[in-house]
Amino acid sequence: MGENNQGDENPFHAIEPISDTKIAPAVGIAAFALNFALKYHDINTIQDGALYQQYKLEGRNIGTLHLDHVFETAIRMEKHLLAGSDRTAKIVVEAIADATEDETTDKPEGPGEGV
Repeated sequence: MGENNQGDENPFHAIEPISDTKIAPAVGIAAFALNFALKYHDINTIQDGALYQQYKLEGRNIGTLHLDHVFETAIRMEKHLLAGSDRTAKIVVEAIADATEDETTDKPEGPGEGV
């Protein structure tokens, strides 16, 4: 267990025994949201030291990135992802309702109806 995995071809070798473990969808969505938030804030940071110094010399207001910013973004993304199934369900229900309404209005009158 105390082996050093550095240099292994498969860095996930240590977690293979739990590879088939099921997780709840909410946990997966939370993990995606946190990963997206980390990527989002990584993209929106100044990576180049020279550019950072230039911005400081120009007096640009560069805010510092704190962990609570990342978590707040993750919470917003998680809410959006969780609400996605509700939005999709609403669209499907509306499409079925519209199709049903169209079907009832286009139905031709049979013999003896409408008299």
